[in-house]
Amino acid sequence: MMKSVKMMCWNANGLSQRRNELQVVLDVNKIDVCLISETHFTRESYFKMQGFKCYHTIHPSNQARGGSAVLIRENICHYEHLKLGTEKFQITGIPIKTHSFPLTVASIYCPPRHRLRREEYAEVINQLGNRFVLGGDFNAKHTHWGSRLITDKGRELYHAVQANQCEVHSTGKPTYWPTDTEKIPDLLDFFIVKNISTNYLLVEENDDLSSDHSPVLLTLSCHIIQKPYNPVLVNKNTDWDKFKVELAKNIDLHVSLESKEDIDREVHQLVRRMHEAARNNTPAMERKIRGINYPREVLEIVKEKRRARRRWQTTRAPPFKKEWNKLTQELRELTQHIENESRELYISELTSDHHTDYSLWKATKYLKRPIIQASPIKDDNGSWAKENQCKADVFADYLAKIFTPNPPVADEQLTTPSDPEVIIPPVTIKEVQSTIKNEIKTKKAPGYDLITGQVLKQLPRKAVVQITRIINASFRLRYVPQLWKIAEVIMLPKPGKPPEKCTSYRPISLLPVLSKLFEKLLHKRLILIIEERHLIPNHQFGFRQKHSTIDQVHRIVNIIEQALEEKRVCSAIFLDVTQAFDKVWHEGLKFKLRKMLPYQFAELLDSYLTDRYFRIKQEDCYSETRPIGAGVPQGSVLGPLLYLLYTCDLPETEGNITATFADDTAVLAVGENIHISINNLNRSISQIQEWTAKWRIKMNEAKSVHVDFTNLKIDYVPTYLNGNIIPYANEAKYLGMTLDAKLRWKAHVRKKKTELVLKLRKMYWLMGRRSKLSVQNKLTLYKQVLKPVWTYGAQLWGCTAQSNRDTIQRFQNSVLRSIVNAPWYIRNDRLHHDLDVETVDETIKKIAIAYLKRQIGHVNEEAVHLSGINDLLRRL
Repeated sequence: MMKSVKMMCWNANGLSQRRNELQVVLDVNKIDVCLISETHFTRESYFKMQGFKCYHTIHPSNQARGGSAVLIRENICHYEHLKLGTEKFQITGIPIKTHSFPLTVASIYCPPRHRLRREEYAEVINQLGNRFVLGGDFNAKHTHWGSRLITDKGRELYHAVQANQCEVHSTGKPTYWPTDTEKIPDLLDFFIVKNISTNYLLVEENDDLSSDHSPVLLTLSCHIIQKPYNPVLVNKNTDWDKFKVELAKNIDLHVSLESKEDIDREVHQLVRRMHEAARNNTPAMERKIRGINYPREVLEIVKEKRRARRRWQTTRAPPFKKEWNKLTQELRELTQHIENESRELYISELTSDHHTDYSLWKATKYLKRPIIQASPIKDDNGSWAKENQCKADVFADYLAKIFTPNPPVADEQLTTPSDPEVIIPPVTIKEVQSTIKNEIKTKKAPGYDLITGQVLKQLPRKAVVQITRIINASFRLRYVPQLWKIAEVIMLPKPGKPPEKCTSYRPISLLPVLSKLFEKLLHKRLILIIEERHLIPNHQFGFRQKHSTIDQVHRIVNIIEQALEEKRVCSAIFLDVTQAFDKVWHEGLKFKLRKMLPYQFAELLDSYLTDRYFRIKQEDCYSETRPIGAGVPQGSVLGPLLYLLYTCDLPETEGNITATFADDTAVLAVGENIHISINNLNRSISQIQEWTAKWRIKMNEAKSVHVDFTNLKIDYVPTYLNGNIIPYANEAKYLGMTLDAKLRWKAHVRKKKTELVLKLRKMYWLMGRRSKLSVQNKLTLYKQVLKPVWTYGAQLWGCTAQSNRDTIQRFQNSVLRSIVNAPWYIRNDRLHHDLDVETVDETIKKIAIAYLKRQIGHVNEEAVHLSGINDLLRRL
């Protein structure tokens, strides 16, 4: 807990170009909260400060002017509260938690050209709450806070402050220093405080920064609550030898496991003993606040610059201004040099092997993840959830509605079929040990019980024996322990979606690692029954070994190409299922499991689906546990397989082609003309409508797509799904590949080129001409990150026109030239030869031949039919 918080308000007059010097000042002066005016940010701006989180409000015109921001230490408990962006002012407000009272800190910028009335100031003050610190550039002058004179804006602000029982705190000295010596410095930057005693405040001037405004410091003496660190069970200092001895000592292998209550009790005891042994042998690690340790010469220049600015502000003599500017430039160049050296050293030491813990891949890990501010969430009533606890409750309410089955269209009559009993084969100690060693990943996030894969791999043999006994008892009694059915859910924002809506977040479910071990062992036994009985249809390629997305797209492309060659019409619909995995009807799934599987398996899976719960984790806060009434468990081993069993009876129409990859479904119908193909397609649609209504599956007609593949000139004939027209398009994206109506692949290549350019832009600091990364590592990045983007499906789109393939070849040429910093006169073919990189055409042909050889021995007869040599020749 912090006994005081140190704030600084400053008009940056463009924050991005002053990032380095601001980082120095924040670290040297140990600033906790920085209130910035005039950030000059736009929606496209990217700003990151080490050790701080940045929240900002831009000017409503989205031009690089005005704006406000709050920089706050990462370890301070806070949340975003207020963002007001109007022509007259831009405000960013962040509540922070204190021991004795709630407090909001906010930054403001008021452009000088607008005149504000006291009612407008009062409205802003009221929105900040009952206790706040508001700091920034108000562009309002009044002798009450130390300005030279009183302006209309200052008079209106003064009356608003007095009417709302607020106080103004300033240094009483000028904060604005115009570069024109004919203009007189004045005080424009100050703090407005409400319901905080002056006895707890200290305001100081500061001369460390280089804009035309000097910073103002405010120290607030109060107990600030820091963010708790994510709880962990073990760390790199855990004494695993002592852990094993203590855990083995506390486990009793003679406990009876003859009832469901016995299983639940022993699972609870095992988890508790693992926790105790881990905590007793894991020393606490000291957490340090991130910052930069600057060399002494930087600190000396900061002091000299501070003295030079004071001399100039006192005398306004040009020589002192020149000295201050010179020191400012020296400091800027020195900090930039230090940052560049640090970055170059970091980049030069990156490798893709285990000696540096795969540092190269860690550097590229977050390239796909843009920085998104933690926005408040709007609940169903239209009110805002701002604190983490409120957000967790709102997300929990939202998911509780999601995890309910779709309403029935008609009354279902489900009878329970019978099946001869088959005993589930028990697991052995050796099998459990092998599964833990080879299939449990150590770096996966743990569930609510904090037990990681690393803990499982360090278990003593006695603990493994006990786990084996529990799993066999679960198989025997057809019961899944209750603690293995609780999921911890975190919500991740979807890129490009409005962050204030619950629907813009993707739930990520974290299950206990012991539950995953149990599911892996059950999955091995279940898949044997499923394959023996051929329960999954051949048209389903999702979540199946030796089946890939390209195999399924190849099936579709093969039908379309045949129709194009025979001058026929291939009408296709690509169906979208609304919340496919989350809305699986449990009663219907249990009915199908009892129908398809032996009694023992069906009963065990019934227990697996029953009485499941989840809770939301929002940073350091948790919601109450909520029941899960529908859906297959996300993040589980068995979930995908259960979904395939639930949809395995999707109706197929004779003469039409059905292609499914999990919930991605495509139906194709071929005819001599558009009317015949649409009639054939409508027969499939009618059957699918009836099937989805019976099993409570909801189709999203608006996101489904209808495409007619043909070279003929045809009229548009609409298709309907549940009474709604399926949107028509000239292209459709299926399993990552864009299929245009004439199957020329131009649209697919164009989209891949755009994706490659965006990825390269994000990686240019590693792969650019000036990067210090070794050529070998640059090539590794290209081959592992960029090249897979365009090689995906190359065995199918490789038959496109040479001009389209040249588009990708030109991109590859550009990347290779950048990697080696090649001069203009070096030929591209020489670069490919020296770097041992294949051309695009050579790569496509190599991929196609390897794919053909793989297809010959495919386990699915639908894929084997595609392996003819004539098909390859037609494609390439």
